[in-house]
Amino acid sequence: MVQWVIPPRPHTRLDQVRETLDEIEARLPNLRGTGPKAIELLLLFDQVAETLDRLEEAGADVRAERGRLDSAWRTLRRRARVFLKEVGTDLRERREQQKEARLRPWWFLDHIHAREQRRGLLRKGLFGLIGGILLVLGWVGYERFLAPPEEVRQALRHAEEGQSWLEQGDLERALAEFEAAAALTPDDPEMWLWVGVLRQRLGDEGGAEAAFRKARNQGLAEWEFRFQRGTLLLQIGDLEAALIDAESAIELAPDWGYGYYLRASVRAMKGDIEAALIDYQQAADLAHAAEDTQLEAMARTQMALLLQYQGP
Repeated sequence: MVQWVIPPRPHTRLDQVRETLDEIEARLPNLRGTGPKAIELLLLFDQVAETLDRLEEAGADVRAERGRLDSAWRTLRRRARVFLKEVGTDLRERREQQKEARLRPWWFLDHIHAREQRRGLLRKGLFGLIGGILLVLGWVGYERFLAPPEEVRQALRHAEEGQSWLEQGDLERALAEFEAAAALTPDDPEMWLWVGVLRQRLGDEGGAEAAFRKARNQGLAEWEFRFQRGTLLLQIGDLEAALIDAESAIELAPDWGYGYYLRASVRAMKGDIEAALIDYQQAADLAHAAEDTQLEAMARTQMALLLQYQGP
């Protein structure tokens, strides 16, 4: 009796990349208890990134795999605290051993994590009060000693309530909360932007413009103002107004990736997936050129999600 033997499919470099990505994705949820061995994860990241670079140079379409890698990188950043606890000083020692090499961003996860914690505080309203302190204090000092002043904590509580009312569709109560937050932290442009966006939505154009002026007066460049306002407009579902702000940000700062990221997000919400992918790619390219690893990862992750949504 003749037995047919089906030869195995050729094991290509892209197959190897996918297998390594599978291993990375399996390891990420199980970092606890791995100890210094967790550093192997960064070597796997390097392996995938280097192979993808070569495949791209050869003309291969690796957008889906690149998206998986960026999604894994974002997951690692979210789990940075656990990872850094496991690897201890090994990360710094490995980095020092490779001083002459061109290291990729994940080898600086300890620096990135500390910087993101500082940015998180700044976004919550600590602009003038402790901004200078945060630039010189390390991660340990931030964790142990710093706390927002009382007025900032109150403002954050009002903003949280405002978001809650917004989700329930009660714009008037949401506006009252954001106005209370803005009164407590008048140097936080985001609070004034929320006041302006909500007043505009409620038909108070004069009140909206006054709030937008106060936001601009906090030192925002016009393209930053357009991006931040457009992001809030997107959150409340005003896609046309958000698109106008996104295109203004692009026109004012064509080399700034955030404008393209916002326009991509609006286009995705409108169902224009192909146009959104083009804009996310542009945002990622500009972020890469500017060494903005956070924006690049965000853009590539959104691309991967949209490609998955599209299907084959």
